[in-house]
Amino acid sequence: DAREGIAEMKTSIDKKPARTLTAADRCDRCSARALVETALPQGGSLLWCAYHFGFFEDGLNAVGASILVDERRR
Repeated sequence: DAREGIAEMKTSIDKKPARTLTAADRCDRCSARALVETALPQGGSLLWCAYHFGFFEDGLNAVGASILVDERRR
């Protein structure tokens, strides 16, 4: 597995996300529609389109980010 040694990103324990992302929620990297929201351990959150979340997922895992909302399979 390419991610061997990297801890799995923590997800919310609740089955329902804290909120639903809307068309107004935009990726903080490229301004496309956001499908994932992550919380950073030092505080704050980031919104991601599917492409950029996949691109940065390993880095987010490395810093201990957790997924608040994941609507990629919606």
